[in-house]
Amino acid sequence: MKCPSCGSERTRVKDSRPCGGETVRKRVCEGCGQRFSTAERITAEYLQVRKRDGRTEPFSRAKIRRSILKAAGSTALSPVDVNAFVDRVVQVLNPDAPDLPVPSRDIGRLVLQQLHSGDARIEIVRIRYAMVFMGGTRSASGGFRHLADFLAWLEEEYGPARQIQPESTPWAVTKLAGRVEPFQAAKLSRSIGIAAEGRGTEERVRSLVLHATTQVQEALRGQALVTSQQIAAETLNVLRSLDSLVYLRYASAVKRYRSVDDFWLDAWGVMFSDQR
Repeated sequence: MKCPSCGSERTRVKDSRPCGGETVRKRVCEGCGQRFSTAERITAEYLQVRKRDGRTEPFSRAKIRRSILKAAGSTALSPVDVNAFVDRVVQVLNPDAPDLPVPSRDIGRLVLQQLHSGDARIEIVRIRYAMVFMGGTRSASGGFRHLADFLAWLEEEYGPARQIQPESTPWAVTKLAGRVEPFQAAKLSRSIGIAAEGRGTEERVRSLVLHATTQVQEALRGQALVTSQQIAAETLNVLRSLDSLVYLRYASAVKRYRSVDDFWLDAWGVMFSDQR
């Protein structure tokens, strides 16, 4: 490394540290004493990628980065972590062999390999990535053509399931705070009953509550893990068709109305829908 001040090649590294996917090195020139820093990043500027249809195209670091970020979704995966994963993939790909195109499927497999960290947060990203990379209907051998293929892959990669198989659906609820608790139809019925209080005879109210609870459960059937927001949304849909005032009572709680204007807005929405 030449000194940018005097051009001497007698420079040495004083310190190295990772920074945003790069390696920043602090250097000093032994000729003139000038101190300067350099930033290094693994590249694959001349690497070619062979697509599944036989086409070749230049390697794109950005594409790998985007695919990992897309799989990460709302997971708190930092840009530094993402860049580090991409660097590892590029390093394994051997960018010094530009005349040998790398199959795109090999790149996907390398990403899966590098994401296998043992960190539960990153393993979620890895599984989401695998569901896209291996989950196409035209995937080659080893892909997920059917749900059974995905479950077999999960067991092969992570061992037998630790979660008991649900006896019915919905089975568990993810709350806003992130905790998971069993789904309780009785709890759903109570919340609907509070909104329906006084809307007719006791018999009518009981019938409405039972009917609404059954319809919500039916709408959620086939989903073992649901969110509290999903339950609220399905309950609103059902109550809207049964009793507009019960709907508004329930909505004012789950939507957390902030002002009188919110009551006007939602009530107008119900009237507009009824008039169509």
